[in-house]
Amino acid sequence: MFLKKSVQFIAIIVTLMSFSFNLKAQISDNFLLLYESYDNLNQIEEVIESSQTRILRKYGVSEQYILDKQIQLLPTEHFIGYQIKKFNDLRLIELKFNKDSIEDFFVVNAIPFFGFKGKAKVYIAANDSFFDNSNLFIFDNKDFQNELLNAKLLSELNQNIILDFEYLEDFPEDNFSVNELVDKLSENEKNDWLLMLVNRFDLNSWSYTFPKSDKIKIEKNFNFRSFLLDEAIAEISQNGGELTKKTFIATFKADLSIDEIENIFNRLSESTDILNFRVLKSNTQSIDLEYESYLEPDDANSFLSSLGALNNS
Repeated sequence: MFLKKSVQFIAIIVTLMSFSFNLKAQISDNFLLLYESYDNLNQIEEVIESSQTRILRKYGVSEQYILDKQIQLLPTEHFIGYQIKKFNDLRLIELKFNKDSIEDFFVVNAIPFFGFKGKAKVYIAANDSFFDNSNLFIFDNKDFQNELLNAKLLSELNQNIILDFEYLEDFPEDNFSVNELVDKLSENEKNDWLLMLVNRFDLNSWSYTFPKSDKIKIEKNFNFRSFLLDEAIAEISQNGGELTKKTFIATFKADLSIDEIENIFNRLSESTDILNFRVLKSNTQSIDLEYESYLEPDDANSFLSSLGALNNS
């Protein structure tokens, strides 16, 4: 038994000294699920074909990186099927993509990917010149609340982005007031926040203004979820900073058991945060593993410490 374990240990070390493990599939089922508003069911083909951006964001892949490499994901090649799902009394289209083939595409094209997560604070100011105390009239409106719930649910399901809404009592009536409000919010919030101004454009239309990006949309009734989601994703992506691949060295004690070593290697090869790794040095004092990741140093240190690393630099 001891001889067998020793042979296994030597085989593992030799293998890792010779090769680097590429990023493998995330630990879950073999399907990537994306969700779309039920209202777009009659445009399902267009929805599928335009899913590339959402798939890339789901994996934290830079769209510019894809453009620079002059390649396309082509979502229809990975699409499996769709069905109607009900969440919190809302009907959504569940799009099912082949997770393995998408991740194989990333690996074959040497595209680094990892989990994309975020949280955005959404300040909402509402106004309706046809009613007194109109912000209450709008905020309590069932259709308005359903649209917010829809946006929040789609954001969490598709992008792992949590939207936190806060309603403002006063509505800025002119540009000076808008700029003053943005400055005030900027003092309280550092990153990942946006302001949405809801106003009646005319008797039949509503306007949705996002002062930070200087964008405005005119829609019938409360149809703003797609605009809100685009602004939230852009805000988080913008403040996320440029992703930089980093090289780390993690040191483990030398007297690890074979089972402990196998567990560490398996965790590293399965992790979506580790691009590749190898044994840099192994002797009677320690085992040093070199790995590449997009994690920040503190996050990388936390992850490797959970595996038993003595230090990570």
